[in-house]
Amino acid sequence: LALWVCGSQGRSYRFMSPHGHGSDDDEAAVTAISNEEWCSWLHAELRACPAYATHGALLDECCAIAARWRTRFWGRKALWNRMRRGSRLAKELAEAAPVLERARLEAQSVKLEGGARVVVIDLCSGFGYMAMFLSELLPPDKVERIVLVDKAWARHGVERRPHHIDPAHISDPGWPIRLSTSHADLKTPSDRRSLLRAFLSRGSPAMLLGVHLCGTLSLRAVDLFNDSPSFFFLGLKPCCLPPAFFAQRGDVFGSANGHCFAAKAVAVAGKWQRGKWVGGASRQELQRKFAVWVDNLSRCVECDVEGGGGEGGEEAGGAGRGVVAVEQHRVQSLWFLNDFIFCSRPWAALAPRSATSAAHAAGPEASGTLAAVPAPNRSNGAGVSEARRAAVVANFDEARREAKRARRAGRRGDAERAAAERRRAARFVATLRRGAGPGTARGGGGGG
Repeated sequence: LALWVCGSQGRSYRFMSPHGHGSDDDEAAVTAISNEEWCSWLHAELRACPAYATHGALLDECCAIAARWRTRFWGRKALWNRMRRGSRLAKELAEAAPVLERARLEAQSVKLEGGARVVVIDLCSGFGYMAMFLSELLPPDKVERIVLVDKAWARHGVERRPHHIDPAHISDPGWPIRLSTSHADLKTPSDRRSLLRAFLSRGSPAMLLGVHLCGTLSLRAVDLFNDSPSFFFLGLKPCCLPPAFFAQRGDVFGSANGHCFAAKAVAVAGKWQRGKWVGGASRQELQRKFAVWVDNLSRCVECDVEGGGGEGGEEAGGAGRGVVAVEQHRVQSLWFLNDFIFCSRPWAALAPRSATSAAHAAGPEASGTLAAVPAPNRSNGAGVSEARRAAVVANFDEARREAKRARRAGRRGDAERAAAERRRAARFVATLRRGAGPGTARGGGGGG
């Protein structure tokens, strides 16, 4: 029936999916839809997403950009099919819209002197949609390059394997701002140090962006931002929570600014599998712990920079002072991962601290605060002393017990709460007596 309707309209259409795309096998055998029709489909997809209500103008602009990509890459059908991939393009664009908008505002407002130009680092870039749109949105006179960082890229000078992402779309010469790739595993300290040395060793002004950074990858992004004073903007969208084994072994998370917290407060048992959450943690627990995770990540960000207050420093609120904020932008309708962490601070033309790690080789301080070693050189232990780690975990456990008692007390009447407090006091006194009785008798005998 669908083929008959298409034929009755005098048009040679292929059978399409609900997203306006058919299979790739018969690509050459059919007449493709026009660019206007494809753009109309993309507009409809974007208008249906929650982000359109607050970022509609930007999404419309990006839709026109994507239409130009279709014209530009249409001659290379296999490459274009990888780029549009059903509704993936619309989904990635909608969820990155808040970061795209803020990054453009920051790039336009930053003050540069001496011919300096901005380097943008896109962490866990994947295929590279956000970097591709940034190349079209950011001012080319201020931005030198955009670096796509992912462990799925092949190392430079190494033959690409089947499991690596094909960089044909990134190496195309038509991008307004140069795009380049960098193979790095953010969970590996040496890869993080190499990444900063390669692109920020001269203190170039830079922006650090990361969308959908799962688990401790968000914490590693904060570590990178704290390690390099030349970063003047952080745009981070955390994703899933750290796994439960961090809590089982009593870990703490933290950063170089001294803030740390127990892994038990945020770790969960479970994982995403084919778009569905599989695990023992309930949605209520996930939502509660995700809010705690985002709040602690924002507290780990260093928004004050030594040596800052150069270009734009006074306008930013004082020498070396910045602002970190957690903002909610509804980009998902079925889940609650709508929190974004943004930090704006004046940049300082200084090399990353890890580049001078010999000057920061001291161990943990005697007071139990964080070690002087810069954040990218540390594991998930956050460089705290064993005494402080145990204290942080013990404080969390006690706070959780107190919260549990408060919840139980809230379900009781005044008389029941008073009786429970009397029983609790009586148990405490009885425990003290049991512990002190034998010791007192022995002490009395010895003194007589």
